[in-house]
Amino acid sequence: MEFSFPPHRIAVNMPDSGALLAEVRRRFRAQEGFALATINLDHLVKLSRDPDFRRVYAAQDLVCADGNPIVWLSKLAGKPVSLVPGSDMVVPLASLAAREEVPVALMGSTDEALSEAGAALEERVPGLRIVSRIAPP
Repeated sequence: MEFSFPPHRIAVNMPDSGALLAEVRRRFRAQEGFALATINLDHLVKLSRDPDFRRVYAAQDLVCADGNPIVWLSKLAGKPVSLVPGSDMVVPLASLAAREEVPVALMGSTDEALSEAGAALEERVPGLRIVSRIAPP
């Protein structure tokens, strides 16, 4: 499933959560970095209007469908993908990082929110190693 915003094309290249986790595991083991985007209807609107957002989005390595409208559009296009909400993937990705002994950095709105989120993740995911919490100004 692709969306065109000349000169950029955004492809949903992670068709389901299993494919996403397998690719992230492969990259962890190969010590390769990645950038993950979870495309939704709000992002489609921003992509159509904001050239900087398009440029950054086009640089993402992994893109999954984070909204039913994206899933519905993929079916209409004959290239169906499954719903993979980013919020539902936080714990599975953190668990994978813990199993693979890959350190994690959290980025969020405030130091307090990151501290609470980090504590909750560490309690839920044994062995998770959070090495940085970044709250941009």
